[in-house]
Amino acid sequence: MKRVFVSAAIAGAMLAAGAATVPATAQPGWNSNAFWRGAPGGQWERISFLQQRIDRGIADGSLNRREGMRAQAELRRIRFDAQRLRQRGGGRFNPGEAAALQTRLDTLSRSIRWSRHNGW
Repeated sequence: MKRVFVSAAIAGAMLAAGAATVPATAQPGWNSNAFWRGAPGGQWERISFLQQRIDRGIADGSLNRREGMRAQAELRRIRFDAQRLRQRGGGRFNPGEAAALQTRLDTLSRSIRWSRHNGW
């Protein structure tokens, strides 16, 4: 009898622990669209937004000089490549170029976030 009671208690604890770890996307009231509302979507807007993030990070000290220089250099390369692609494509990016540029911007954004929160 004691063994059944202990087994039932363990099973109940496991169920309670599982219910407490519901991912944020499954929680009532979470709206991923609202979370990203106001974020820039176009390439040039994202480049400007990342420049502001780098500047803020340097100004508030969350990016040290080395991290700031690294992020600035990568953003400069992205900006240069985007200008070159735009000139070559008659003012527009083809879908592959746009996707590649967005991927590079995503990578830089993650790098800036990591550096600002974790540092080297």
